[in-house]
Amino acid sequence: MVNGMDTERILEEEITASLIEGRLPCPIAFKVARKLDITPKSVGEKTDELGIRIIDCQLGCFGVKKATHDDLKGAPLDANMAGAIQSTQVNGQMPCEAAWEIARQFKVSRKKIGDTATQLKIMLVDCQLGCF
Repeated sequence: MVNGMDTERILEEEITASLIEGRLPCPIAFKVARKLDITPKSVGEKTDELGIRIIDCQLGCFGVKKATHDDLKGAPLDANMAGAIQSTQVNGQMPCEAAWEIARQFKVSRKKIGDTATQLKIMLVDCQLGCF
């Protein structure tokens, strides 16, 4: 648990100790948040302040493959999962936290939810780390 004046220093130390090639992977950012008992958003804000890039989004939002979507063309959709995703979206957008919850509900990877949202042309928003 972190509180008081040391919070910022400890958070910075945890982040910098967790970097991989100068970047902070999304799963590790969440691990830091849990370890320090702070919000993921606090970790994201600190990485921004430090000029550190968060990589490896668990929903698959960062990277060339996500941008091109070539591997998703013609991929089968699970109708129940697609329905759950569509029920959480507003104006073609679904919050990151809702995507995580659907992944838990269906016992699938978070990337699978991100890919299904992409196939449905639903944009993921409100990153819990503040990235998008």
